[in-house]
Amino acid sequence: MSDDPLVYLNGDIMETAEARVSPFDRGFMWGDGVYEVTPCFNGVAYRLDDHMERLYRSLRYVRIDPGLNIEKMTADTRGLLEANSDRFSAGAQYRLGHWVTRGGSPFVAASDVEGPATVFIFLQPVNTNATAQNHATGVKLTVTSTRRNPPECIETRAKVTSKMNQLLAELDAGARGALSLMLDMNGNVAENSVANFFIARDGMLWTAPERNILEGVTRKVVFELCERLSIPLEERLFTMYDVAQADEFFIASSGICAMPVSAVDDYVPKNPVPGPITTRLIDAFTTDTGFDFRDFVAAN
Repeated sequence: MSDDPLVYLNGDIMETAEARVSPFDRGFMWGDGVYEVTPCFNGVAYRLDDHMERLYRSLRYVRIDPGLNIEKMTADTRGLLEANSDRFSAGAQYRLGHWVTRGGSPFVAASDVEGPATVFIFLQPVNTNATAQNHATGVKLTVTSTRRNPPECIETRAKVTSKMNQLLAELDAGARGALSLMLDMNGNVAENSVANFFIARDGMLWTAPERNILEGVTRKVVFELCERLSIPLEERLFTMYDVAQADEFFIASSGICAMPVSAVDDYVPKNPVPGPITTRLIDAFTTDTGFDFRDFVAAN
């Protein structure tokens, strides 16, 4: 028996090596699909219902029928987690992926020619030590020349598999030894390629409005935690001028919760990293998830 987690493909649970998808699948040929990634802490999927709801919003937007309703998808996902219960490493973090494509079809781009949808659910372990180190020291971002796709072209709130826009941004940023920070077409700060971006100024958090960014589940959690902790938060347009004045920055995404940012190009936050608001949010995420990245720094 392999130690790799079992996967789910079109209704069946199997070993990873047994999973097969046609090379003519529209997800491979045209990037015609949507996806979700849910963090699993100690074998428990965090905010799974929120991720399932966003998955089905994306499916409705791109007009893909996955062949099962949200209740069945959620039940099958929990079944996969249960099937993997003896394969999870103790105290580990995993990414739970949901990939849904329009399925197989003849070699044509027209989306009205389709086969049944392909539904693939899988788990992958996370390098928690690397995430923990970044939590301690912060990550560096750089503003890329690749702008965020505007909603006039494709809705930014949908989580689609066609990621060339974000991939080009990360290639640009990676060449400079950093992660990306993307602007919108009007020069306003949007987001990182896989995470939402926040700044703190004078005790208040700012983040871009949903029109310009992915509708992040972890972003939603940040909003909830800020209300719980009485931290003022505002959705607003802002530019790199505002970043230059900020007291602290962080990014938020499923696998990292709230990740401090130590610099955006040569702009550094006024407060030490992680800043006081970021630290309060990290503490709140730790309580919410039962998982503390700082334990891995202490252990190494």
